[in-house]
Amino acid sequence: MRKLLSFILLVLPLCVKAQPVTLSGSVTDKGDGGAVEYATVLVVETGQWALTDEKGNYSILNIPAGSRTISVSCLGYATYEKEIQLESDNLKYDVRLDRDNLALEGVVVTAQSNEGSAATSRFIDKSALNHIQVLNVSDISGLLPGGVTSDKSLTSTQRFEVRSGGASEMGNSSFATAVEVDGVRLSNNASFTETKGVATNNIASSNVESVEVISGVPSAEYGDVGSGIVKINTRSGATPYTVTMSTTPNTKQLSVSKGFEFGHSRKGKSLGVLNVSGEYTNSISDLRSPYTSYKRKQLSLNYSNLFDKGVFSASPLRVKLGLTGNLGGRDTESDPDNVLDNFEKIRDNSFRAGFNAMWLLSKPWVTNLELDASAVYSDKQSRVKSDYTKTSSTVSIHGTEAGYFRATPYSDNPDAAVLLIPQGFWYNVMRTDDRPLTLKAGLKANLARNFGKVSSNTRIGVSWNADKNFGSGLTSEDEATAPTYRKYNYGKEVPFMHNIAAFAEENLTLPFGKTSLNVIAGLRAESTSIKDSGYGTVTSLSPRFNARYRILQGKDRKERLLRSLSIRGGWGVTMKQPSFAILFPTPLYSDIRVFVAPANSSGYDYEAYYIMPVPMLFNPDLVMQKNRQAEIGVDANVAGNRISVAAFWNRTKDSYYMADRYDSFSYKYTNQEAVNTVSIPNDNRIYSIGQDGVITVSDRTGALPDELAPYKERTRLIRRDMPMNASSDIDRYGLEWIIDFAEIKPVNTTIRVDGTFYGYKYVSGDIAQYSALNATMYDGSPMRLVGYYYGTSDNSNGRVTKNINTNLTITTHIPKIRMIFSLKLESSLMKYSRNLSEMEGGVRTYPAAGMNDKFPTEGLSIYDDRCYALTYPLYYTDVRDGVMIPFFEKYAWAKENDPELFSELTNLVRSSSYLYYYQKDWISPYFSANFSVTKEIGDLASISFYANNFFRNMGQVYSTARRQYSSIDTYVQSFYFGLTLRLKF
Repeated sequence: MRKLLSFILLVLPLCVKAQPVTLSGSVTDKGDGGAVEYATVLVVETGQWALTDEKGNYSILNIPAGSRTISVSCLGYATYEKEIQLESDNLKYDVRLDRDNLALEGVVVTAQSNEGSAATSRFIDKSALNHIQVLNVSDISGLLPGGVTSDKSLTSTQRFEVRSGGASEMGNSSFATAVEVDGVRLSNNASFTETKGVATNNIASSNVESVEVISGVPSAEYGDVGSGIVKINTRSGATPYTVTMSTTPNTKQLSVSKGFEFGHSRKGKSLGVLNVSGEYTNSISDLRSPYTSYKRKQLSLNYSNLFDKGVFSASPLRVKLGLTGNLGGRDTESDPDNVLDNFEKIRDNSFRAGFNAMWLLSKPWVTNLELDASAVYSDKQSRVKSDYTKTSSTVSIHGTEAGYFRATPYSDNPDAAVLLIPQGFWYNVMRTDDRPLTLKAGLKANLARNFGKVSSNTRIGVSWNADKNFGSGLTSEDEATAPTYRKYNYGKEVPFMHNIAAFAEENLTLPFGKTSLNVIAGLRAESTSIKDSGYGTVTSLSPRFNARYRILQGKDRKERLLRSLSIRGGWGVTMKQPSFAILFPTPLYSDIRVFVAPANSSGYDYEAYYIMPVPMLFNPDLVMQKNRQAEIGVDANVAGNRISVAAFWNRTKDSYYMADRYDSFSYKYTNQEAVNTVSIPNDNRIYSIGQDGVITVSDRTGALPDELAPYKERTRLIRRDMPMNASSDIDRYGLEWIIDFAEIKPVNTTIRVDGTFYGYKYVSGDIAQYSALNATMYDGSPMRLVGYYYGTSDNSNGRVTKNINTNLTITTHIPKIRMIFSLKLESSLMKYSRNLSEMEGGVRTYPAAGMNDKFPTEGLSIYDDRCYALTYPLYYTDVRDGVMIPFFEKYAWAKENDPELFSELTNLVRSSSYLYYYQKDWISPYFSANFSVTKEIGDLASISFYANNFFRNMGQVYSTARRQYSSIDTYVQSFYFGLTLRLKF
């Protein structure tokens, strides 16, 4: 009780309510003293804001008193940020902005840590983007701690992955990484051709103003995310004409932009600003054969306006509207030196529209009210032209109904389920029409209050988003020569997926003497439903918590050894919705030839097929994939050296995957020997098949009666897809560090050391089914056996990796000549991986001395020795009776007692194809050096040049598992260079 009373007495003085403050002033150009219009003045802690008028003046009413951070930003100017004390009723505060150029001291061309955030986030501004000459926004990943410079060619798909080890990991981390452009969420939820995260190739890079990467626990505001958020901001505001020309050996880019200021009406009302940007980019894969290319042709319009007159004089309303259209895509043409005229063309057309309205009410019950809405429509149609050569007639199956069908020439019946294509040579173009649409709308409000020295910012919001695909799926441009395929119209077959969410979040700042504690706690509730489907409604709750404790801070510590120190940490749960490719995979079919007529002198050709549709299995128990995140970090300034260290742990639960399930069906099969007993002469026979599967033989002369051909009943397995949540967790963990050493002022040089240790482990504990569908039983009948494996049906059911990457960046900035140089040494100090085969309470995989061995070899270990590996199912079944039989005991018995069964069971034994499958794989350290320089020529022009891997490291790395050297090109980018010229007028 005494401790409780002491705490109350300590906190009560902090909770005395203070009077609100009015902050006003002007924003001017530090160079010429002119007014800066459309500058945003933001009170960071409360979210209150103002835009400067034509005279550069601003005013913000009803700000809770106390220590506040004022941020002033405007396109073309360096952001001004300072902590001030708001205590008097009216405070006048004038700001002078520096023009954003290399003449400024302290220009940074690396990712900057957001020191005011409780969660780990990095910020990359325009100076850094220009310096590395971004052609694809995913290039900024190389600026993050331990980041690696990647291939800049757009012909390969580029994606973001945050705190992940790449596409080989389970859980599809790129799909779980959220990407936003000007607040508009990009999504592949409704796509059938994109099963990973959104490709960034179609985002115009020349118009990007800044990028923020949130890798820590995100605010409860953000949904449909699993492993990080990338927020891309494009230009919005008045600017001169800007022309950008970039060239690399493989890519050429030209862009033009202009921010038009419309001035004011006769009544003094602002008419707003329109920023227009157009870009053309062409990238090829190989200079020697430039027939595989990616083109990006994009036009963006961003309009913004402030309504602060009349009814909005006390409560200003800021409106933003953005429209972006992109035409382009990947085009793989045939090299003229080739004989064949094959090609692949993939559209990457998109349209994005976003609307945002921010209403500053500054009322006792609400501070800000924000409405946003967006629509993203994509056209991902692909066209593939392929050649076919057949020395005899072939069939093409398009039927979707179960039953028996005769192969029919296209000229006789274009709608036949089974078409007969004559022998010869031909081309055919197959088209996949994938047109996803994502709609989103949200309403948010915040209330900023002060309770004495305690600062509170409460935020609540609701949102709705819907995903739908309007594509027609796979079709052929010439059905007469189309290969076997089925139409699956996405627009008709797949309904809308709706998600409704609500969140509440409290942001508290509590001062304790010279220290302060910032606590952010929130809860997000979501409900996802797909009407008229086999799925139910899925609901979830996502709690999230972040805190930062500033232990040492303040101006009085500038001359001390330890100048600032803060500790931060976070924990939270995020949810990721599934994609349509998981929920509604393309239906499967089993096509079986059940009869071929014997040849006769008239050349009469008759083939019959049985079509068995395989409907997908809905999983009504499917839940949203969730990610549990935790991190703890320390930020310090030691004698001017800024140090940031963060340890993180992410656990993915209920990850999505497609599981194989097997059913059986029976059909009637008639072989040619069976019709030898028919009395009708072969040359007079006419064959037909009924829906009962029985072959009827008729006499074309009419002299003999019809006869029924004998048949056999066969049982066949059929594989079905079922979306599942993995029962095992995926663990990712690591340590990130950044050390920015104090500037060496005599040579205007700064040194940064950054890096990351990253670890990953996954071991599947699910029960997987597998059958060798193309194999046969000992008597030649279709395979009937299904194996049940622990984890997966592959040799390994898990994997572990550990990596250490560290970078050294030396930057020399000479403001007087407006030039900046940087040298970045990238290194991989550790790269380790190993396949795993683990099972609780038993052995899953056994060693074998020979590749063709089917039984274990004693004295060997799959982990300690170089040997082959054998994985057996736990059980197997014969679909005729469904009895679960322990596999290994039966397999060993069959080897000695039943050769036929032994041969059949061998099809279920999974063998590795090389000796080092489970060996520890250590890749020897490797390095690469990149050089960049940017020079400004007054305010009219700037030029940037870079050379990646400029030492032309062409060495080799050693693999301990393979026991051999391989080219370093697998791990580092080959020598590559680029040049960019920017003009302003």
